[in-house]
Amino acid sequence: MVIKHLTDNEVQQYVVDKQHCEVEIVEHIHFCEVCSAKVEVYKLMIEGIKQQPQPAFEFDLAKMVMQQLPQVKTKVSNDKFLVWLFVSIGIIFIGGGLYFFQRYSELFEGLRTIFIYLIAVTAVTILVYLFIDMYKKYRHEMKILDMY
Repeated sequence: MVIKHLTDNEVQQYVVDKQHCEVEIVEHIHFCEVCSAKVEVYKLMIEGIKQQPQPAFEFDLAKMVMQQLPQVKTKVSNDKFLVWLFVSIGIIFIGGGLYFFQRYSELFEGLRTIFIYLIAVTAVTILVYLFIDMYKKYRHEMKILDMY
């Protein structure tokens, strides 16, 4: 009669997770003395490993890693200048539009005043949202560039 013994992987699987082992492996271990001895050896090895103290460094690993990281350079940015530039451009466009279209006021006579305000508020809200989104993307890309 030829007996095929279990591989080390199968024995280790049995020792670590007996509930999810195949039925053939469990039955073989119950009837085979050689494989049962391997199971006992692996159990002793695992218990020995668990009883060992956790390794500890004699130095501060986090401090060493932080010293090797590149230092972030802080720069004074011209963000306020950029914001004021966009606000000024927006005011100039709105003022220019009001100045140049004041003689065409008959275009808006048929509309109620509330609709004009709603359109203006909607347009300004959309423009502000787009500006904020564009500015966030700009800041994100600048932060990425500052890291290099």
